[in-house]
Amino acid sequence: MTDMIIDRDSNLTPNSGISFSDSGQYITMAALGTASLAVPAGMTIAFIQIQPGATVLIGTDSFTYASSTSFVAGTFDINPAVRTVVGGTDTLYFEAIDAAIVKVSFYRR
Repeated sequence: MTDMIIDRDSNLTPNSGISFSDSGQYITMAALGTASLAVPAGMTIAFIQIQPGATVLIGTDSFTYASSTSFVAGTFDINPAVRTVVGGTDTLYFEAIDAAIVKVSFYRR
């Protein structure tokens, strides 16, 4: 498990000194494909990378949004970068609008 450590510069301003995670997961998704990923126990942060130019909906509910023709309530966000999560409880659900490579790195705070 990798702890999330944000470095500070000489003025004590936080900067982006994020360590590589030892709990990263990759997936190659087809257009309109779906996938799920359980958050490992003890993790509190999901850092999400999505192939440039692709659109992926990510949330904690398993509803399929791409086929919806009206507004629906749900947790999904479009290409989120970082989200807080509850390890051992949350499952992340992915719906690719375009074909995409997705990486999720988990961290503890």
